[in-house]
Amino acid sequence: MGAHLLESTHPTADFGLSWVVKVSKEILNSIAASAASAADRSQFAALPVRYLEDVGLTEGERAAALGYDDPLIDPWRVIASQL
Repeated sequence: MGAHLLESTHPTADFGLSWVVKVSKEILNSIAASAASAADRSQFAALPVRYLEDVGLTEGERAAALGYDDPLIDPWRVIASQL
């Protein structure tokens, strides 16, 4: 598309309504894809440990797959260990 715009001989190119609709649709599809990916990632991050054990994953492997540097620490374990 960029090459077409560069080769245009018109100083002010009239893109028209169809171009605006096309670009808007591409932007909205990109946002929808990003939102769907984030929702899937969030659901995977929130899976209970028993489901991870069913598929043979540990909490550390899940953290690595999600890109977390530190392993997930259950805050209640920390509180219980201090009591």
